[in-house]
Amino acid sequence: MNPAPPSRSLTWLGLLLVALVSLPPLLLEPRPVGFLPPYASALAAWGSKALVVLLLGAVVVVRARADAGRERPAWLLNLAFVGLAGLLTACHWVEVDRGEYNVRWQRDKYLKIFNHEGDELSPLGAPHNFRPLPYGFARSLERLTGDWWFACVAYRWFFTYWLVWAWHRFARVFLPPRAALLALGPLPLLYPLSVLHYSGQLTDPLSHSLFVLGMVYIVEDRPGPLAAALALGVLAKETAVILVPAYLACWWRRGTPALAWAALLTVVCVAAALAVRLPLGWRLGYGAINGTEGLMVGPNLGIGESPYRGAAPTWENYAHPLLFVGVFLPPIAWGWRRLDGRLRALCLTPVPLLLLSNLCFGWMYESRNYVPLVPLLATSVLAAAGRREGGPRPA
Repeated sequence: MNPAPPSRSLTWLGLLLVALVSLPPLLLEPRPVGFLPPYASALAAWGSKALVVLLLGAVVVVRARADAGRERPAWLLNLAFVGLAGLLTACHWVEVDRGEYNVRWQRDKYLKIFNHEGDELSPLGAPHNFRPLPYGFARSLERLTGDWWFACVAYRWFFTYWLVWAWHRFARVFLPPRAALLALGPLPLLYPLSVLHYSGQLTDPLSHSLFVLGMVYIVEDRPGPLAAALALGVLAKETAVILVPAYLACWWRRGTPALAWAALLTVVCVAAALAVRLPLGWRLGYGAINGTEGLMVGPNLGIGESPYRGAAPTWENYAHPLLFVGVFLPPIAWGWRRLDGRLRALCLTPVPLLLLSNLCFGWMYESRNYVPLVPLLATSVLAAAGRREGGPRPA
């Protein structure tokens, strides 16, 4: 039998805390924004870092206590999630954060987002200036510690933990305990490849965790928390909007109520998108969205001449989608009839939509963008190979 959904009050409190920590620096910081000076006292410097660790650790403890009535052993599980998040954060540091160019780029982008500045290639700073929420959270930690680097690492670890937790929670809706743990297997295997070709922007940990939480709320039929996760998710990365058709695909048979919720979710996403774009002078057109003058289909597929040059050879535009998505598809297709209707609906909506988004507006080798799909795909493979779990079906 499936574990019961998390308490509604804890869900809302968690999403509210993310907003309360992330939004004030974005709304209230006087410009120009610069890096905060470190504490003069070693005691204050280390004490503030210890306070941040205790606060973030307390959130994990609350999560573990809440899980104790649904998962066994909940404490050991969450400790494993903490350790895996730490391992992935260390992997990110080794692959990305040690590079001198990447650190300069990260620091420059950090300040430009707060100061609403662009550059020669993108006067509006798109797309990074349109994804400010993660930077607001990191800035709050920087304000507490006076240490930008520590703030970024703490932020990355904390929301990587939530990605792992949400990944497991999604799998548990459909799988028994051991199989749900097995569904986590692709994450440590694919993560090093996912961060291979980028400079380390803060977007992904918060964006990915909210995306997977959104899928959890969809399959658990919790449109209220889904709306809140989408509002925050679009502020972290606009591709969260593809969860709206995913919700409708799962529950369209309910008719008017499902359509009404889908309409409300759409309004929430549009409002969040406009909230970060209008103050920057956003205008319609691809150049205002992704810094290019057109769709990226040709450059991604290696067709024709292109003014855009990626950080990887063309063959990687095929290899990365194959490894992160393609390898899961044959076993899913083989066991398609055994899949829960919610898994089938999600396989037919976020997966192609996210791939299409990357094809048109990014580089196909940017496989970090596919990470939120892997919980769905891994869970579907395991569910297709075995007996489905119980729980509400799309009605």
